[in-house]
Amino acid sequence: MPPFLLLTCLFITGTSVSPVALDPCSAYISLNEPWRNTDHQLDESQGPPLCDNHVNGEWYHFTGMAGDAMPTFCIPENHCGTHAPVWLNGSHPLEGDGIVQRQACASFNGNCCLWNTTVEVKACPGGYYVYRLTKPSVCFHVYCGHFYDICDEDCHGSCSDTSECTCAPGTVLGPDRQTCFDENECEQNNGGCSEICVNLKNSYRCECGVGRVLRSDGKTCEDIEGCHNNNGGCSHSCLGSEKGYQCECPRGLVLSEDNHTCQVPVLCKSNAIEVNIPRELVGGLELFLTNTSCRGVSNGTHVNILFSLKTCGTVVDLRFR
Repeated sequence: MPPFLLLTCLFITGTSVSPVALDPCSAYISLNEPWRNTDHQLDESQGPPLCDNHVNGEWYHFTGMAGDAMPTFCIPENHCGTHAPVWLNGSHPLEGDGIVQRQACASFNGNCCLWNTTVEVKACPGGYYVYRLTKPSVCFHVYCGHFYDICDEDCHGSCSDTSECTCAPGTVLGPDRQTCFDENECEQNNGGCSEICVNLKNSYRCECGVGRVLRSDGKTCEDIEGCHNNNGGCSHSCLGSEKGYQCECPRGLVLSEDNHTCQVPVLCKSNAIEVNIPRELVGGLELFLTNTSCRGVSNGTHVNILFSLKTCGTVVDLRFR
């Protein structure tokens, strides 16, 4: 028998055939891999990073050693068996909410939401959740599972025959009245942050956009006035002048649209993509794409990667303006 469940069934009435959608709480695929849990750190000596490229819009339930549910707080990179772990950026719904949409974020390179997509979530009778997960556009992304704490039973005020569960600060009691889920402080007034609020386990933090820093209150942002402050927000070189400052890049890199971050120049053609990287920036490393058959070729001064839009796992995203 195949390891999946069909989400629709057919009822034949007279001469017509009507599809009827099944409740995802009873028709889902189980995710139970131990490496999917947030406590699992990536160790490439034991194998390459994993990728959820088999996930493709079905309903899923986290169970077993994978955890109870998706984490609703930022997960550091190189966890959940991959480079860029995916977490749920929003609180879990109540059973009466039905199916809701939430943002899912992938953490990488110090950015808790470098990549994001929209998923669907439903709270099911019995206190568990199911998720309709979209296929990641790139590797290496994995949807994480997490073990949430079971609360301690404690009395509030004067107790008679009943006891009530209490959860630690930064967590809230789940619909099963036993599990303590992380509280997403960012959902209330953006956590008081003037720009970016990042939900953490049992806590949160405020962040600022490129070229701006947090003030001493830890919530509001201000412009960086010069290179002496956090290198002006520049990823590489910062040059000061009487009129202010500007960011500069090493030879072979170009300044991105934010005027602070240096990046490898990418030439997009009508049917191919070409990337040229100075050899001195690569060192002795061998460069290749997610598809390891697509490798860089050195000409002595640069490493060149040239590939067709139809190869190397390239995803074409058409946007009209």
